[in-house]
Amino acid sequence: MRWLLCLCVFSLSAWALSPGDPVNLPRVQDSYGRTVDLAALAREGRYLLFWFYPKASSPGCTAQGKRYAELYEQFQALGVEVFGVSADPAAEQCAFIERMALKGAMLPDKDGTLARLFGVGGFGGFYNRDTILVNPKGRIERVWRSVNPFRDADTVLAYVRTLRR
Repeated sequence: MRWLLCLCVFSLSAWALSPGDPVNLPRVQDSYGRTVDLAALAREGRYLLFWFYPKASSPGCTAQGKRYAELYEQFQALGVEVFGVSADPAAEQCAFIERMALKGAMLPDKDGTLARLFGVGGFGGFYNRDTILVNPKGRIERVWRSVNPFRDADTVLAYVRTLRR
């Protein structure tokens, strides 16, 4: 019963993340073991886009990842770094990247650091399908919860284009 109460409190706090909230961006390892300094990227004037997904190589996650790969150059041209995040081990993410020719970094978040930072819930080792955009000031720009994996990348790209007008 105690774990259920904790789950409910975590779920409620996950929805409390709002545009303008500051984020303490950490250094993380990508799926290939390279260090990614998220705060430094923001300081360089980059937007940081985190698309959380439940499981590498599952149908919805594959569709979502492929669409982000198709739009990757457009995101880059608008100053956006794209990161796929799941609780999958790095080796599974690497296989996912290579099998699907994905672009952008994939971040294994087995310990839940990024999920907690952005209030992304989940259950049984699978994250909710949420997308978070952080602006170059290191603040939450926009939060999309329970996104449609087939429309997510297009929705986010359309929003980013409005920021660059």
